[in-house]
Amino acid sequence: MPAQIWEVVGGGDKGGILVREGQSLKSTECEGRLSTGALIEEVDLVGERLCYKRLTGSGPEDGWVSLTIKGKEIVTKTDKKPEKPPATEPGVKSDKVMTMIKERCDRELAKPPYEWKMIDMNLVMTNHDKKGKGCIYGMEFPWNEATLEEFGPEWLTKAFHTVGSMDKDNRVTKIILERKIKVTTGNNGGKFLFEVRYAKPDPDLHTKLFAKVPFPLSAHTKNDRLSSSVNKQPAELYEINAYRYLEATLPMKTPRFYFGDICNETSNWILITERIDFHDFEGNNFGKPTGEHPPPLPAYEIEGPYDKCIDSGNLRGDHMEYYLLMTRVGAKMAGLAKSGQMGSQELLSKSFRSHPDIKNPAVWGMNPQAASGQPIKQQDNIVNMSIDMMSDWAKQVFPPYVTSDAFKKKFKKTMNTMNAYVAEINYWMHMNEDYVALGHMNLNVDNAYFWRTPEGKLDCGVFDWGGMGTSSYGNKLWWFYYCADYEVLDKGMGKLCETFCEDYKASGGPQLDAKELEMMVIIAGLNQMPGLMAAVPQIIKMCPKKNWPEIKDRYDPRIALNVDDKSTLRTYLHCMNNIVRIIEEKNGAEVLESFVKDIYVGRMNQTAKTDAMING
Repeated sequence: MPAQIWEVVGGGDKGGILVREGQSLKSTECEGRLSTGALIEEVDLVGERLCYKRLTGSGPEDGWVSLTIKGKEIVTKTDKKPEKPPATEPGVKSDKVMTMIKERCDRELAKPPYEWKMIDMNLVMTNHDKKGKGCIYGMEFPWNEATLEEFGPEWLTKAFHTVGSMDKDNRVTKIILERKIKVTTGNNGGKFLFEVRYAKPDPDLHTKLFAKVPFPLSAHTKNDRLSSSVNKQPAELYEINAYRYLEATLPMKTPRFYFGDICNETSNWILITERIDFHDFEGNNFGKPTGEHPPPLPAYEIEGPYDKCIDSGNLRGDHMEYYLLMTRVGAKMAGLAKSGQMGSQELLSKSFRSHPDIKNPAVWGMNPQAASGQPIKQQDNIVNMSIDMMSDWAKQVFPPYVTSDAFKKKFKKTMNTMNAYVAEINYWMHMNEDYVALGHMNLNVDNAYFWRTPEGKLDCGVFDWGGMGTSSYGNKLWWFYYCADYEVLDKGMGKLCETFCEDYKASGGPQLDAKELEMMVIIAGLNQMPGLMAAVPQIIKMCPKKNWPEIKDRYDPRIALNVDDKSTLRTYLHCMNNIVRIIEEKNGAEVLESFVKDIYVGRMNQTAKTDAMING
């Protein structure tokens, strides 16, 4: 909930009220008094003592005050809001800051890239709560709110100096953790907000900052932590590399980087950037959409933050406008990278996620004599489990046709065919290197921030660069669109792919075939389904079967809201729905058959796999 605002009503005869540095009445007095009439924001409230941040008036920016003196109220709760100045264009940096960023990127690019040593679950479980030195800057670092408080302003000063984010003659004097606003978007790490104070206030330094850290290894987030630290490793290193190497050359706005590092011995990591000034951290509608867009914000006010799979009722404009913008942003980066303007291919391949050597087909796992995916028996188990879910106990959140024998047969055939050719499909998406370029791996609305210009044009910045890498945009673009409502995929897929091809070429990339790109995106969507089918036990864990008879539609709070502060359940169900509809309503099954006939047989000169290889 929004932070409580208080008004100073006492101290009129003394020039304001007394402020102390700490909660204790014996702690040091702050210099100056907090002016009568000032509006302050509650940071913490302990009994009769209020920790605050000043919003208006004069006096100490933050500190502790008493609620009453001798029974007389000196601060009182209020509904008043400080007048907000007109927003300015997000992400505009001074020449001094641009020079600092360029010099830092040049220094980092001159260093040999760190070669990550693969870790296992045992290392994470053994060392997750231990301090360790980062593999980039060689410093021990905090990895959650508690350890940031423990390390304190002295450490943060050293970190900013080491990176080159702050002048050497300045220092951090105070860290104030945000207690009221909790950031819950995203499924790959914890996030929190904090403020800092500087010895020398500087308009070029942000006082409101954002930190991204690993999930704790606790009951609710243990699986997420192990997934991100082991299964997706080292996605966080790639994200930090994106900032430290490329911030000066990224063709889109991104939050300013202050510090980031990761420890190969503990799996812990931290990323600190400027905080995006979102309009409303708790404004998302998780319920049934009204059918209307929320009204547009004034120019340069930043929308959101948006969450996954709830575009309807939340995006402040036509959905295609947002997805076309993200497509153009991604295409521009891809084109610049492809033409060598983002750094050498050798550096990019060593510093970000890459793919196997396209000149060595043997390393791609292709198998002309059998299914190249998982064993057929295992495949049957997850297909049958997902059909049982979609056509029986959770059928109310899927299209009615999922209960028909015809659809069940088509679904099983499509999934088994996908499993049989999964490695061959991956190779096809990469074998023409024109389709392969550096870029964001998951650019959807919760990994971007949007605003409008005074003329009403939508613009955006991008963050959450985890898993940044060089791979096929035929696959990557699915992960741009997978959380969209199906109507965007159905009516807009062709336009989105054409737009990517146009902007990619305009930014230095080669000409692509938009139809083949669309084919890749659709098949990449089908390829997401095996992971979703395998997640059915996790779905049951998040919403037990006994609850499902009471659930009428996808907007039931038990499946629509974030569970344990994560969008996982809603995302699983939303994406399963999208892929089911692609199979049935967008001829996804036929598109997959076209791959077999036209690409695998026609272009790759292979013999189609037999029914026994596909179905056992």
